[in-house]
Amino acid sequence: MSSSGISFGGLASGLDTKAIIAALMGVEQRPITAMTQKKATLTKRKTLFADFGGLLDKLKSAATALSRTSDFLSMKATSSDTAILDATAGNTATAGSHDILVNSLATAQVSRSVGFADKNAAMVASGGTIFLHGDSMPVEISAGSSLQDVANAINAAGHSVTADIVDTGAAGAGRYTLVLRSSIVGVTGAFSLVNDSGPGAADLESLVNGINSNVVTAGADASLTVDGIPITRTSNSFADVIPGVTITLHAKDLAKHVTISIATDAEETTKKAKDFVDAYNKVVDFVTDQNVLGADGKAQNPLFGDSTLRSIRSNIRTTIGGSVATGNIAYSMFSQVGISADRAGKLTLDETKWQAALVADPIAVRSMFANTTNGIASRLQTQIDGYTDNVEGLIKARRDGFDRTIKDTQTRIDQAESRLDRYQKQLESRYARLETLLGKLQSQGAALQSSLGR
Repeated sequence: MSSSGISFGGLASGLDTKAIIAALMGVEQRPITAMTQKKATLTKRKTLFADFGGLLDKLKSAATALSRTSDFLSMKATSSDTAILDATAGNTATAGSHDILVNSLATAQVSRSVGFADKNAAMVASGGTIFLHGDSMPVEISAGSSLQDVANAINAAGHSVTADIVDTGAAGAGRYTLVLRSSIVGVTGAFSLVNDSGPGAADLESLVNGINSNVVTAGADASLTVDGIPITRTSNSFADVIPGVTITLHAKDLAKHVTISIATDAEETTKKAKDFVDAYNKVVDFVTDQNVLGADGKAQNPLFGDSTLRSIRSNIRTTIGGSVATGNIAYSMFSQVGISADRAGKLTLDETKWQAALVADPIAVRSMFANTTNGIASRLQTQIDGYTDNVEGLIKARRDGFDRTIKDTQTRIDQAESRLDRYQKQLESRYARLETLLGKLQSQGAALQSSLGR
């Protein structure tokens, strides 16, 4: 509110006109103060509903992690000898055990040339063209190329074979050797060189023949026996022998059978259940905290007694307390798998009972959550969607309602402050005129007294 005009502060009347105006304005300010407090409360309630919606979204996410059939039962694969092989299981793996014997590992071909005394000295007199067997891309070798130049030309050609110069440390002509390595493991990565240079390229022909005749490691497929069945693979890591299981070979041992055991990963599945319980309890705590009474018996929080909160909590509680047709009546309710509710409505997970249920009938426990028609997690997803949907959700409707009321309240505050500002100006003007009038009367009285006194 502004203060305009002139106030004489009671100079003529002896009254404290500023204090009088301030007192009158204080009375008129009370409705505005009440509306401002109402707006602050509405804003806080809107924010709290946004927080509540966030908690519901987290509960939905936790329920989603349990509602996907393929993800509910995490599986674990264990190798009896990880020095020979290890294995990892996806959620589609089936519990059981498998006997594996590793006969040989998949290897990539490595070949080398004869030795040379100097890797940078010219060793190809006339130059020419070579091909890697099975590849139509030529490798051009220039006349006067050194061993290093040949390696560079092979690498520049972009084949699946790479070339390196290895310093063996030997004295004399055997010190440097050209080593070719296939980047493809297995028989399919095997290679040989073909000299297509024609007559006169004796140096290049000698180099090619030397490499072809000196295979250090042959390209070979992995060979293993799985449950008595011979298997070959082009790689040492593969996921198509035991469904849902990736096997990685590390060493061969013809005398040792390795057992891969596949079972439910109770620890990982239990973590998902704990996340769900924690997310649910945070929703319950939020509603409970909003309905706490103070020592004076009065409500302490803005959403005390809110019917929407009570309704949502009640509906969710009903959902998790229901039964599901899992195919096993012994595991059709939360309480039967170790998830129980206390008097306050909060959930507790008995991990021992939960894991025992997973061992006894993992399919039934999974169905309790992940059944697509009436699984508890699936029901909660649909239910919470109705609350938190950004277009038609119940919480969105409540927040929009708060927005409208807040906007209307602010309009009323603006209007009231405008009226109050005008009222203050009127008061200041009236008291200013009063002081002016009293001043004139006092002057006239003084003049009259003066004239009578003569």
